[in-house]
Amino acid sequence: MNNKQKYIIAILLSFSAVLTYFIINTTAFNSKTEAFTTEVYKTSTGYGYSINYNKKLLIKQDYIPTIQNNQSFCTLQDAQKMADLVKTKLNNKENPRISLLDIKHLGIKLNCIN
Repeated sequence: MNNKQKYIIAILLSFSAVLTYFIINTTAFNSKTEAFTTEVYKTSTGYGYSINYNKKLLIKQDYIPTIQNNQSFCTLQDAQKMADLVKTKLNNKENPRISLLDIKHLGIKLNCIN
């Protein structure tokens, strides 16, 4: 191999390394933006939340999960706490199901009158 061929190979390898670095740093795999986002909104009877995945609606929850009688969240903060828990479960690749114990641990208010 002569010097000219070595020089061309070195340039091609350098170009390949730079291109690979650029591709890796611009893919969704290393993206700085979160795939799951939450939004809390006002309903006619309280608050609800939605969870989006890559800006597409995944979950819309107008009522407190696992509670009968379609009861809305009493406060914006309660809806946000629940949305954050569901988002965490989704990010951890866990089942996003909510239990009564989850509601109790988060301190979600079930009686909006008090």
